Amino acid sequence: MTDGPDIQPPAVDAGFHTRRKAEVRHLLTGLERELTDWREAARARGPLEKHQSQIESAVRVVTTALEQLRSLPAAEQQHRAPELVLDLHHLWDFFRTKLTVRHIPQYKEFLDAADELAWAIYDPVRQAATNPSLSLREPPLTFLGRHPVPFATARGSDFEDLLPSGAQRTLAGRRASRHLPFPLIGIPWSASHHLPSLLAAAHETGHHIEDDLDLTEPLLTRLRERTGLPAERVTVWEPWLGEVFADVCATLTCGEAYVRTLADALATTGDVAGVSAYPPPRLRLQVCSATLAEQATGMPPGEHGSTEPTAVVQALIHDGFPELGGATLASLVALRHPDQLEQASLRLRNGLRSGRSDVPGVLAAAALAFLDAPDAYDDHAVGTRALHEVLSLVPQGPRAASAADKLLALRDSAAGRDLFDLLGGDAAPE
Repeated sequence: MTDGPDIQPPAVDAGFHTRRKAEVRHLLTGLERELTDWREAARARGPLEKHQSQIESAVRVVTTALEQLRSLPAAEQQHRAPELVLDLHHLWDFFRTKLTVRHIPQYKEFLDAADELAWAIYDPVRQAATNPSLSLREPPLTFLGRHPVPFATARGSDFEDLLPSGAQRTLAGRRASRHLPFPLIGIPWSASHHLPSLLAAAHETGHHIEDDLDLTEPLLTRLRERTGLPAERVTVWEPWLGEVFADVCATLTCGEAYVRTLADALATTGDVAGVSAYPPPRLRLQVCSATLAEQATGMPPGEHGSTEPTAVVQALIHDGFPELGGATLASLVALRHPDQLEQASLRLRNGLRSGRSDVPGVLAAAALAFLDAPDAYDDHAVGTRALHEVLSLVPQGPRAASAADKLLALRDSAAGRDLFDLLGGDAAPE
């Protein structure tokens, strides 16, 4: 057996190193200029001012990694920069694509409304947080994707599965996808053509409230100590608690409209009990109905209802959370004047504005208009008019005023250094 041909790399001419140095300079300055452009778009009165805190956070992470790359010795920088910059572009593209689509009017309006619904729920809870570092956190960013149902991706989680696939991504780049600086809410592309689907974003925001405000243990304590359920039944409810809390948040925020929209979404789902993060569909609707009843009566625990869903709901929404300065969940996120929602829905069906001054109220009224009279909903373009009504309620200026806070800057810079270290490793991904 003869050896194969001895393949040698091509000879390097005298000008290669000069060209390589210039190429690396172009790669580095090109990404830096792009990041600067995104920052400018997020300035006050810019096209993406509502996303200032999110863009600032993501840009700081990538910028810090770039600074680490610039600090390498010249020879090492020239050797490694093309691969590392490509990885940074790939990771930045995760955010870039979600922001770029907001320049397309059709999708911008829908996503702006989705962002505002999430913000209307998230911000009061964020502001109530007694831990200062938690109150500074950026709001969720909504985006359109291929997943068939809405979903939440928590801050700090590994977003490798959400990255677009492609041969150009390096193994180090895959390892580095563990620096999601703010929470995400994924919404199916198809939902952008059906406004009532937007109410599901309220449920996903509930997940981010639990995660960002560190409420998982307090919620478990309430389930175990305040429901009066036997231990074996508490064990059954424990895996469901995150989904139950999210349903309670959405029901408080959007009232009957969320419950009925959820019922339609669950209509083709079998009511089969099993080991799952979700309660059986029938039980989910019972939780939502119990939340509506609690909100309507305001009775303290034990004064009405004896079902398990009622006991669980009472444990979650009665009494304040020390983590939220003693405020109850309802006092922070509950729909204002739910008794006026039906009238607002009728106004929309008759071609008028809803008359609501709150984003959740307008969206809930539009959803009820569809649920009660889908033909009239279409005839009077309720979805489009409600969407524009929501956008008319949005004040100017960034959503979160803490974008430049030192704590956030330190957090993002540390994440950027970790990101660079991960990109610089040679080990295979875990």
